[in-house]
Amino acid sequence: MDKLHLKPYSFRGRLMTSLYIGAIISCVITFVFAYCVTHLSVRDELTMQQQAVAVYLLEMEKRTDLSYEDLVYITRQANIVITVVEPDAPDTPEDVRAALTTRSIHTHLDDLADMPATYVQMADRLVRIDADTGVSLYFVAFFRVTTTALSYLAVVVLMVTLISFRLSAPVHQLTLANARVQKGDFDVRLPGNMPGEMGDVMRSFNAMTESLGQTAYLQKDFISSISHEFKTPIASIRGFAKLLQMPGISDEQRQEYISLIAQESDRLSRLSETLLRLTALEQQTAPAAISDFSVSEQLRQVILRMEPEWSYRNISWQPELDDEVSIRSDEALLNHVWINLLQNALKFSPDGSTIFVSASLRSGNAVVSIRDEGCGMDKETVKRIFDRFYQADRSRGQEGVGLGLCLVKRILDMLGGTVDVESTPGIGSTFTVTLPLEPPRQKHRPEEKLHA
Repeated sequence: MDKLHLKPYSFRGRLMTSLYIGAIISCVITFVFAYCVTHLSVRDELTMQQQAVAVYLLEMEKRTDLSYEDLVYITRQANIVITVVEPDAPDTPEDVRAALTTRSIHTHLDDLADMPATYVQMADRLVRIDADTGVSLYFVAFFRVTTTALSYLAVVVLMVTLISFRLSAPVHQLTLANARVQKGDFDVRLPGNMPGEMGDVMRSFNAMTESLGQTAYLQKDFISSISHEFKTPIASIRGFAKLLQMPGISDEQRQEYISLIAQESDRLSRLSETLLRLTALEQQTAPAAISDFSVSEQLRQVILRMEPEWSYRNISWQPELDDEVSIRSDEALLNHVWINLLQNALKFSPDGSTIFVSASLRSGNAVVSIRDEGCGMDKETVKRIFDRFYQADRSRGQEGVGLGLCLVKRILDMLGGTVDVESTPGIGSTFTVTLPLEPPRQKHRPEEKLHA
């Protein structure tokens, strides 16, 4: 038995203590009732035994010519004492003298504590039959009940111990598993086939450890990705700075290195800003500012603000924006979604191509579709585009940090929307965003439920 079993403040210790106390109380109550019944039962039992001996003595006296000593010898029993008494003796009870005038056998019951004594009137003598014990009737009853009670208590203690170990085994497993989780072991699993509430607890524990394991893995992967993403531009800046320190470089080379350092600095700035925004969104559980606005008008404004990025490349727009597409949501967060999706469409669209943007109402939702004529993506790329730092086209890595679509997915999850992607290599990609017309109900945090 390990130390955990012996701790009085453990679940198993409290369970065993409670069961022991209940067993002892039950034993005391049972003892009291059993004693009351046993006391009367013992007295009746001794009375019947003594009267049977008395009847036997009378019958033997009538049918045989045996002496008194022979009769006593024949009828003797281990727990019976037969003696001759004087009818006029002072210790002979008055009720015995009166009773023996009409019948031959009488049992004297003095009080509840004394043993019964049976008197039998034979031909020439008065015989007294007693129980061969030197104790009171209470003691005989107490001895019988105590023996039974101790046997009962021993069985109960054994059963309580076995049952408590059986009932507390899942809690013991949960305690040990929780200790392993506290040490950082998220691979621990409990049996998931147990029925009842404890089975639900174990399955919830397994789901929790699985989620914690995934979170720990994502955290390590996130730190590794951040380290890599920051290390690359920093290494570039350090390298170009050392090149600037070299003697004999031309003004043209110096301007080129300065321009590359500025680009890498801008990339670090964008990466830091996007990481901060993404971290803030992950801590946010609900939209911050809800208002009514037109999605179509919001898309027009974003396209106009991006004119310097598409006008010189001769990229045209084909909008189909329904003016009735108005929703109640967080306008600022949704603006980040359109900026990221439209910038991606511009980045991967060839010069002189067309980008198709539509907004409409379908089945009680606002649906926005953005389609480009770019390089497209294969199925494996489509599956990973919402992962952090994932960039399918590394040749364009200088233009992004691989967090834009991850930001889009997080915002849409918060707003109750979805994003679907259809893409064909060499033809283009279509991003379809579906948004509810009303904001989703805010989910209460666990601590809020507890205080509600």
